[in-house]
Amino acid sequence: MEFRFPLSNRLGFPASRGRSPRKGRCVLPQRISLQLFTVLFLATSSVAVVTAQDPDAAPAAESAGDGTNLSDLLDIKINEHVKVKLGAGARISLRATENGAENGSNWSEDVNLDNLRLYLSASAYDWFGLEFNTDIGNAQGFEDAGSGFEEAGNLRVLDAVGKIEPCDYFKLWFGRFLPPSDRANLSGLFFTTVWDFPYTQFGYYNIFQGRDDGVAIWGEMSKDELQFGQLKWQLGAFEGQSGRGATDPNDDDNTMFTGRLVLNLWDEEPGYYNSSTYYGDKDILALGLAGMHQEDATGIQGAEEDYTGFSFDVLMEKKLTADVVGNMAGLTDGVVTLDAAYYNFDDGDSSQVDPGGLFTPVTRQGESWFVTLAYLVPSEINCGVISGQLQPYYRHLNYNRDVDVAGTTGEGHDFGLNFILKGHAARLTLAYQTRDGGPQTPTSDQFLLGAQLNF
Repeated sequence: MEFRFPLSNRLGFPASRGRSPRKGRCVLPQRISLQLFTVLFLATSSVAVVTAQDPDAAPAAESAGDGTNLSDLLDIKINEHVKVKLGAGARISLRATENGAENGSNWSEDVNLDNLRLYLSASAYDWFGLEFNTDIGNAQGFEDAGSGFEEAGNLRVLDAVGKIEPCDYFKLWFGRFLPPSDRANLSGLFFTTVWDFPYTQFGYYNIFQGRDDGVAIWGEMSKDELQFGQLKWQLGAFEGQSGRGATDPNDDDNTMFTGRLVLNLWDEEPGYYNSSTYYGDKDILALGLAGMHQEDATGIQGAEEDYTGFSFDVLMEKKLTADVVGNMAGLTDGVVTLDAAYYNFDDGDSSQVDPGGLFTPVTRQGESWFVTLAYLVPSEINCGVISGQLQPYYRHLNYNRDVDVAGTTGEGHDFGLNFILKGHAARLTLAYQTRDGGPQTPTSDQFLLGAQLNF
């Protein structure tokens, strides 16, 4: 397996998760991609004006596909049983990175189209659904060096999911989507506090943006049923690491099994996906356990090793109402967020028999973690027709790799300030980030200004 990363990643700023070359790339031609996005943008914009003028407009629909907010901006009712929804999301950032210029010593100054997504979902009879989402090929600045520059700007299949959901206790999803995994992955980039995805999670296998091809069954029991909290479970079987040629150690084509278990002790988080912050709309105390396992996934033929990854995560988010803290300016109705996760990835020391990384991500094995602290200031800042709330945050990350080489990120710190305009639908981010680039690689700093729109 070969992992290619952009320059920013080699400097210690992870831009995207790795992917396997075994998967064919489902790409729309660039001309068609631009035309399709233009049509969708005009359609959603026109409907958005109508929605904004209607104070009784229906609330946003449940998140879908990496937490994608398929709002009611464009909700087409085919008949009383069938509905279709369209949406779009974009994340754009301006980054200045120390030693990021081509000469390796000057600061780089880059404008990145981190994500450009189109969302399409359909539901019928309240139990059957389809979901199709796309993103640009170089999401978060990632570009396959062997594909050519032009292809990086084309749209690529992100999710293609069929859903059969007869009851709360048994729901079946199949296709390409996020496997049962950790909270960060099931929140995605649009529904988290910090702008960049935590690189400490990159030990979980995926083919593109956390996705893989497979099937999952999941269900949930409500707090009313259990009394003490909501319980949600997810089990999946996915392609994983296979189909990499005649010398693939997984020549038996073993399946990768995944699972997740979540207990919500305060408010519930219904649905397959979750968020990493709710901006005070919910009080959350959630404990999560996740894991992946695949036999003979790494190493070489004759010296195959299994791949196992597991993680624990916790989200605690509390709105500080007057009942909790009294009436204190700057504190009452503020929101405190603690988001943390621990990861452990084991390749059976297969880097010893595959030091060149033909079928083994040699720097994956190890343990990692992150902790995020954030506070949503209760008072609003107004500028004409625009108003929003400030949310300062800090995140500490660490990845202790068993094999540490130059250019692999170890310790990292993120200091940021979000300006929340409309929840996850619209926000601005100003951040300072620092990364330890591994042995014989200096620590690198980065300043970031980001803007997110998601409808």
